[in-house]
Amino acid sequence: MNARILLAFLCLTMAGSGCIIIDRDDDPCCYTPQPDPPRPTPTYPGDVTFFWTFGNIGAGRCADVPDVKSIHISISGETLHNGGVYACNTAGTDGIVLHDFQPRTYSYTLKAVGYDNQVLYQASGNFTVNGDTRVNVNLAPQGGGSSFAYVSWSFEGNTNNSNPTCSQAGVNYVDVRIDNGEWARLACEDGIGEKQIPSPFLAPGNHTIEFVGMNVTHSGATPYYYRSGTLTTQEGSPVSVSYTLRAVGGMSLRMKLFDGSVQKTCAQAGVTGVRINLRDRATSKLVFGEEGDAKPCTDAPIPYKYLPPGDYDVLIKGMSGSQMTYSNLNNPPMLTVKAFVQKTEAEAYTINLQRHY
Repeated sequence: MNARILLAFLCLTMAGSGCIIIDRDDDPCCYTPQPDPPRPTPTYPGDVTFFWTFGNIGAGRCADVPDVKSIHISISGETLHNGGVYACNTAGTDGIVLHDFQPRTYSYTLKAVGYDNQVLYQASGNFTVNGDTRVNVNLAPQGGGSSFAYVSWSFEGNTNNSNPTCSQAGVNYVDVRIDNGEWARLACEDGIGEKQIPSPFLAPGNHTIEFVGMNVTHSGATPYYYRSGTLTTQEGSPVSVSYTLRAVGGMSLRMKLFDGSVQKTCAQAGVTGVRINLRDRATSKLVFGEEGDAKPCTDAPIPYKYLPPGDYDVLIKGMSGSQMTYSNLNNPPMLTVKAFVQKTEAEAYTINLQRHY
């Protein structure tokens, strides 16, 4: 029996059952009802509460910036009460509630103005209203970077501790620098684990940050741990980041140039610089890439302090301009780096470079 005739017959015999016949010539087999499309997310008007802080200045409260007289707020398409000028602190709160915003996305600018009517701090951003909305704003000094980060560190585990404390790691200070700037020496305990240290103000975006875990004694400072990483900041809102420092050791290298059996100075050999590379025996990877680490030609020791423990082949090219004229590539020595052990200038390993013809 034809399927449609059978279906009609069944419906007639089941009168009142709610059976519906759907005729779909484009589907010779069967029909599966589709679910209703999802309803759009409802949007609601609401109040907007701004809370502001002042970067890494003290606790970031209005009390920490006594030069600030008032906060000026401007919001795209909106006319604000009192021209958008508000006290920095109202009834103990560093913020303000603004009422009756329609549901959409707004852009804003906050300026902290001093008693001479100069802008001291500023921040900009966007917020979306879908009911009552809270906006946390961090103001940065006018004319400087407009972002910063809260930074912390930890140390890789060892045979005795999976998450060493500063004391267990043998580190009492951590040296930190950003974008190859000046090193800042910080107490290890101030940034370990859940504790955080604010960075300087920075331009929003990607930055290079370096850490050296130092063992500092009356006789000197020894790098025990190292980490280089990327720090990404955003305007108007600080980020929280943590980095795990890795155990390191070091080596110190010295070079001599030979033309046959005759030793020559850099000037006599015409060598203007050298390219140094270290090949990790465990991975066969070059520490300094294909080009190597460029150094001037000198008889002074060259230290490498932040190397992971392991065995390395030391490869050196003596360059006359862009031409390699001396090297040890035919017979590179293998040196071992041990964790927490650095080599002094007096312990520098001498590598002989032979003339290439």
